[in-house]
Amino acid sequence: MAIKENRLQYNLLMVAFFLALLLLFGTIGYKLIDESWNWIDALYMTFISFSTVGFREVDDLSLGERIFTMVVVLLGIIVISMLSASVTSWFVQNELLLKRKKQLMMKQIAQLKDHIILCGAGDTGKTVVKELVQAKKDFVVIEENMEVIEALQEHYPHIFFVHGDATKDEVLEEANIKRAKGLISALSLDSDNLFVVVSARALNPNMNIISRAVDPSTEDKLYKAGANYVISPNMVEGTRMASVLLRPTVVSFIEVMMRGGEDLSFRMEEVDVPAGSSLVGKTLKEARIPQRTGLIVIAIKKGKDSRWMFNPSSNQLLEENDRLIVLGDSEKVDKLFSLIKE
Repeated sequence: MAIKENRLQYNLLMVAFFLALLLLFGTIGYKLIDESWNWIDALYMTFISFSTVGFREVDDLSLGERIFTMVVVLLGIIVISMLSASVTSWFVQNELLLKRKKQLMMKQIAQLKDHIILCGAGDTGKTVVKELVQAKKDFVVIEENMEVIEALQEHYPHIFFVHGDATKDEVLEEANIKRAKGLISALSLDSDNLFVVVSARALNPNMNIISRAVDPSTEDKLYKAGANYVISPNMVEGTRMASVLLRPTVVSFIEVMMRGGEDLSFRMEEVDVPAGSSLVGKTLKEARIPQRTGLIVIAIKKGKDSRWMFNPSSNQLLEENDRLIVLGDSEKVDKLFSLIKE
């Protein structure tokens, strides 16, 4: 894109140069042919000639002046054609480039699997995008406002997006919803979030759906429509404000662990223990997760009954579909994923 813009600037500068050259050529030419003309008359005659506007001539033209005027008109047509060709070429190339980029993006989105779909890139959506980028997760943003998408791409140029209305099935299908792992509906209107949840659940019955609810009274409707989790910003903000006042150090610790950052490598992550893993049937002591990966296991959610076990003992048995909550950096988490697949 930058190369094409530089080329357009170069072409416009060349056209401006030839235009100035033509004005100089015509003005001097008229002055030399008829010395009785002043410089302003010669410049005026040159301008109305190459622009072909058809205003009245300065004076009755002699044969030589008419021939010279035809030359100026011909050169003017050439310069104007160069300008028109440069601008038209830039617009056509820019449109083709955008079309190719969209086609390539659609192909890449069609190849995604177990990705996350984010509907709405407003204030809440931008925070979600930041978290997903930091977690290095594949995701697709659906946003109806192209200006919002362009602003988002300035910070994250490599994200996938679909320009359209997330409440429509065909737009969700463009985001490859049938192969998605989860969907977050962060639209500003609860009615739109409700439509998204209904459509998403119909298109992919097995995915996790998280919806935003501005009005707490709509939470039940969203759950009935198929949402797995419904989050009310007002409730979250109130809980957080009270917690910061009552237990500031705990809240600060949790926020640091959840958000991480460039200056802190530790984060809380969750890792599933699938069927067939080498860890199934072993105790935490036998699995030796801290020794082999450097991670700290702070909790386990049992797969068979969704029971939580905080600060599990070394004798805790690992079973299929258990979910480990661990503390450590991304490199150590990758080691645990490799260990689980053995």
